[in-house]
Amino acid sequence: MYQHWITYIMARDLTNIPEGSCVCSHCGELKENSNYSFYSNRFTKDGKRLRVNTYCITCSTQISRDLSKIKRAIKKEHPQPAYGEPCACCNKPVYAHKKDVPAGVDGTWGWQCDHDHKTNKFRGWLCKKCNTGMGAVGDDLKSVLRVANYLIGDDSESRQYAIEYLKGGTV
Repeated sequence: MYQHWITYIMARDLTNIPEGSCVCSHCGELKENSNYSFYSNRFTKDGKRLRVNTYCITCSTQISRDLSKIKRAIKKEHPQPAYGEPCACCNKPVYAHKKDVPAGVDGTWGWQCDHDHKTNKFRGWLCKKCNTGMGAVGDDLKSVLRVANYLIGDDSESRQYAIEYLKGGTV
């Protein structure tokens, strides 16, 4: 397996990556930039290739394997809903691709398996937009409530709606 990694690293395109090093966000080790993934078509202001994230290749590969294993286990117990079924978050029908959403239908696309990243507990099947949006705001209740509070702002009607909804009302 070690030989496989040497071959992989040697075969990677390392042209136009910035010199230097980075601390991996996962293992905490300081590693040369050649140990990270870089986009081939996204660049920094000085023209160097942009780093995909701050996970070294070794950690990124392990995280990907672990996540695939978790998702396979979840899918055995919680099969993906059929296309056309509603997203558990936005309640819009979900289709395979954007082009598959019928004209005149307020639908979305791309089922994604949502799970708690700390406990690996399955939460539900969401459309790509909802899952990505939730991840972008922090993927936890406190973060989502901060966003909701921001959206409510000084609007008393929205605040009353939120209170009624949290008491058990429906959208």
